[in-house]
Amino acid sequence: MPSSLLWAVDVYGRVYSLSTAGQQWEHCRDAHLEFKRVTAIQQCCWSIACDHQIYLYVHASDVPIRYQEETYENQRWNPVDGFSDRLLPSDRWQWSDWSDVTGLKHQPLGDFQLPSENWEWEADWYVDENFGGEPTEKGGWTYAIDFPATYTKDKKWNSCVRRRRWIRYRRYKAQETWVKIPLEQTGSLPDPFNDITCGGWEITEEPRGCLSLWAVSLTQMNFHLSTRRSIFFTFEQVPVPGEVVQISCGPGDLVWAVLWEGDLLVREGIGRDCLKGSSWVTVESPDTGVAAAHVAVGVNVVWAVTKDHKVWFRRGVNSHNPCGSGWIGMVGEMAMINVGLNDQVWAIGFEDRAVYFRQGVTASELSGKAWKVVSVPRDSERSHSSASASSLQRLVNFIHMMADMCCTLTQCALLLVVAPESHT
Repeated sequence: MPSSLLWAVDVYGRVYSLSTAGQQWEHCRDAHLEFKRVTAIQQCCWSIACDHQIYLYVHASDVPIRYQEETYENQRWNPVDGFSDRLLPSDRWQWSDWSDVTGLKHQPLGDFQLPSENWEWEADWYVDENFGGEPTEKGGWTYAIDFPATYTKDKKWNSCVRRRRWIRYRRYKAQETWVKIPLEQTGSLPDPFNDITCGGWEITEEPRGCLSLWAVSLTQMNFHLSTRRSIFFTFEQVPVPGEVVQISCGPGDLVWAVLWEGDLLVREGIGRDCLKGSSWVTVESPDTGVAAAHVAVGVNVVWAVTKDHKVWFRRGVNSHNPCGSGWIGMVGEMAMINVGLNDQVWAIGFEDRAVYFRQGVTASELSGKAWKVVSVPRDSERSHSSASASSLQRLVNFIHMMADMCCTLTQCALLLVVAPESHT
């Protein structure tokens, strides 16, 4: 059974993970970084470090993360040379000897560069000798009457132009280490980031492998959305009616956020054709006069913590009613809360900073029954006393759950997570 992970960040910015296959917290060591936030899927984890920039940690895997680069070689027939890269002066200006599939962008082989030092080329360029799932003649050429036109793999008497596709793969090599996301992938945004969350892979009919990565910038408190496959993404700014301090999204179409003033925002209109949604709806804080401090969402649940450390459960939440119908106060005082897969709930205690999970959470009773402390030692404490072995619980500052269901944490009995594909 593949393992699942519970991620935690202590007050010193150190990241730990607790695996279903292990019996202790494992330190994700990186001597040069301290972290504030983490969010994860099964294959990788994103974080915000103390420099407020986004970092990526990819687990080692036998299946490589690959990206396919492509370009097209275009030729025209003339009576003297036959087919050659000498095009006519009358050809549309965007058509050149090397272009993208549309012909609108000039891209010769030599212009392709690796996006960062975290990538390497697998091999040299080669010609794709398949067209529409069928093999072509040797050389991979496809033919048409003129630019642009519909191409076929068969050469005809009036085939005046031809083209073929060249392919080259690059492989992501920076595994088992924290890597800073290049500025060009975040759109060279001037604002540093304050919070980050990922989800959206269970949106109705959305192909496996698609995610939405939401982030909050530190200064102007704007949202930025990333729709991604594997680790390739770009950010898009999403306006919000106020200053946002924290955000959470679930595997489906639920996205909630906490405003600086203490009310909450709910994103509506999220679906296959609009992953970023269409509008915001304001929901008042669970307790009149006490601002909301933290929110966490799952598939059909929303949990919140107010600034007096009380825990609240939102009833009536689903894809058709993302706002729900009302708040229910729960027992316990927590500093923050997080919802994982299968709507299981984890939290950090306010007084002891211990990690808790919610017992009794089922499809028929989403609010659960009681809190149970997680008592598992760190990797560096296995030989120490039981008193020191619980020190991580007193230091936890942030958690993120990528585990499905818990029976007893001392035995790490978690169920299998079916996470989105992250490889091409």
